[in-house]
Amino acid sequence: MNEQSDEKWLDKLIAGSIDTSAPRFDAEKWKQEYAVEYQTLTGCRSRRPSRGPIGLLRLVISYRITQVAAAAAIMIAIGLLIAYLGPGKQGQADRPPVEMVTSASLRMAYNRGGMEALEEQCDRAARILGQGSLSMADLFEDLNG
Repeated sequence: MNEQSDEKWLDKLIAGSIDTSAPRFDAEKWKQEYAVEYQTLTGCRSRRPSRGPIGLLRLVISYRITQVAAAAAIMIAIGLLIAYLGPGKQGQADRPPVEMVTSASLRMAYNRGGMEALEEQCDRAARILGQGSLSMADLFEDLNG
């Protein structure tokens, strides 16, 4: 015997012992045969929660990483809101002259408008104190004590 005839003989033997037709599924027969399992399957499907906006929110919040990301986003939003709104421009008349000539206040005035804004803020502080302008003699006298 050669190899081909051995294979044909084996193929005929296998084909005769098993069903080589395409398998077919009969759903109605399966439902009758496995009635309890079918009821369990359909019962689970009907009790499944809907995936509306609330369901999606619950799904997202259930993961730890999304909770951390949401907290970070909220903190960044609050920080930006505070930075945007800020303390606002306070009326210069409301501020005491001492606050108007602190180094931080003078630096902010310079950053806002250069030397012109710095001089304007110093003049405003002097006007509030009741001194319209200071002469060089007054300054030297003040410095010498």
